[in-house]
This record gives sequence, structure tokens and C-alpha cells, in this order.
Amino acid sequence: MSATRLGVLVLCVGNRDRGDDGFGLAVADRLEGYLPKGTRLIRCSGDVLGLIEDLSSCEALVCVDAAAPITVPGTIHRIDLGSEDLPSDLDMVSSHTFGLTEAITLARALELSPPKIVVFAIEGWSFQLGAPMTPQALQAIGPLGARVLAEVQGLLAKAGCCTVKANAPPISR
Repeated sequence: MSATRLGVLVLCVGNRDRGDDGFGLAVADRLEGYLPKGTRLIRCSGDVLGLIEDLSSCEALVCVDAAAPITVPGTIHRIDLGSEDLPSDLDMVSSHTFGLTEAITLARALELSPPKIVVFAIEGWSFQLGAPMTPQALQAIGPLGARVLAEVQGLLAKAGCCTVKANAPPISR
């Protein structure tokens, strides 16, 4: 791993005022204090464009965001952008002009993206202003938090820059 790059950046995107769009931020809340050394957690509720420089400062990026439903609300997709593209039918929901998909595309075009990018997207259902998060999204917060933590630990272990705590706190509740 390069000395000038952070290990893993965890980017959780969302808007708490728009129902299931707040999912990424809720996962960030669950992860707070549990991520290992070599990891940086960023919450983004605005345009992701301002984070392009942050994307270039890490060896790996793990993103959490909500998407419009294509199958069943609450379904979680793990997309490894090293081996596949974001599915064209998976519409990452954004109440901003420049969302996650656009930021990753631009970072790649400018050769600023990290070598490893993994996106976790939950299929949401309700994105209206003032709506609460749906039960499907609420039930998925803990399990996805645990998956993100495992993903980060695996990425850091592959890079040889962290030891995984044997008694990691339970975040899946």
C-alpha cells in the first residue's frame, strides 16, 4: 500500500429527510467507533462531487447508498467495481445533481479513483420528503453494517495493514 494513501474510505451517502434515502447515513451511525485503524468514515448528504479528492486519497473505497427498487425493497446488492460496472437498471437515488454514480464515473475518467471500489446498494421504496424509513430498510441497517465492517477488515488484511479484533462489537442488531 502506498505511504501517501489511506487504507479504506467508507463513504455513506444519503438524506435523512427522504425516507429510505437516509439508509447510508444510518449505516454510518452504526459503524461509528467500530471501524479499524486505517479506515476513514465519511457521511455525505450533499453533492458527492466535493469528495473527488477524498476518493483519490485511499487504496479502497466502500460505498453505501440507496437505490430505486428493481426487485424487492430491502434487497442489498454488493457490486465490486473492479470486476463489474454498476448495473444500468440499478438507479442510485440522489436528491442532488451529482450523485455517487456520477462521482465514481468522473473519478475514473480523471484517473483519481482508488484501485478497489465496492458499492453496497439497498433497494429502497420510499424517497419522499418527510417520509420515514421503511421497515425493510430499518431491518437491513445492522446486517449491512456487519457486512461493511467485514469488507473493510478483508481489504485491510489483504493490504497487510491491520489486525482484526477478535472480539469485534456486535453491530448487526
